[in-house]
Amino acid sequence: MTRSTLIRAIFLAGIAAYPFIILFGLKHLPPSVFGLALLFLLAMRYGVLLPSERPILLPMLLIFLAYALTATLSQSATMLLYYPALVNFTLSGVFLNSMRSGEPLLLRIIRARGMTVSEHGPKYLYRLTAVWAVFFIINGLVSIWTSTLTLEAWTLYNGFLSYCLVALLFGVEYLFRRYYKRRMGVSTP
Repeated sequence: MTRSTLIRAIFLAGIAAYPFIILFGLKHLPPSVFGLALLFLLAMRYGVLLPSERPILLPMLLIFLAYALTATLSQSATMLLYYPALVNFTLSGVFLNSMRSGEPLLLRIIRARGMTVSEHGPKYLYRLTAVWAVFFIINGLVSIWTSTLTLEAWTLYNGFLSYCLVALLFGVEYLFRRYYKRRMGVSTP
């Protein structure tokens, strides 16, 4: 395992565990500690950005770094709860912005991987990009709503249920894509 792969794995594990770290950590440490930990994780990820990742990930990371710095300086436990919503809204913005450019993000990803795209692919991927954008908006709004509930409810949603919903959307889309491809008589997206 390379150094950058290890850093990416630590980053993903830290971000995935974020709600649980907040749940258990806020009982023992001040909020600024978690803002600093988030800053550290994001700075680690920034340090291993590949040139191909920079156009999409760099603006997102800068937004997240500014947020983490603000959360650290404000020393607000409540502000730490808005991080999952910020991630969702930022992802939605990236997906929506790619639709305005004429080449939706999912189509760019498929082409960057050298995969063949059928004549029906761009239209399908445009709509799928829109579905993900709407999903991230709804997920972000639910995340904000859960921040008004108990810390345990916020953690349950943002640390578990939202990931289950992402997996469900992936699964439903996979099944629909298989149906769509058969209906259109194509073997590529």
